Amino acid sequence: MGILEEFFLGEVRPWEQFGCSDDPVYKMYSRKIEQLEHSLMVGRSKKEQKVCQELKHLRTVQSNMEVQRMFMYAFRMGATFALDLFVE
Repeated sequence: MGILEEFFLGEVRPWEQFGCSDDPVYKMYSRKIEQLEHSLMVGRSKKEQKVCQELKHLRTVQSNMEVQRMFMYAFRMGATFALDLFVE
C-alpha cells in the first residue's frame, strides 16, 4: 500500500506523529521561555497578567498559522515534484 492510499484511508496522520523536538537546544529554549514567562507574571496585577497571557496566546496563534502555511507550501511543492516525475 502506498502513502497516498494510506493517507486516503486515514492511516497517515502527520499531525499526530509530529510531537515535540528531542533536540536539547530546543528543550533549553523551552525552559528559558517558561522561566521568562513566569518572571513576567510574578508581582503583576491581575490586569497585567491578563495582558501577558493574551500576548502569549496571540503569538501562539500567529505561530501556528505560519507553521500551517509552511506545511501547505511544502506539501504542494512535494506533490508538484511527484507529478513532474510522471510527466518526464
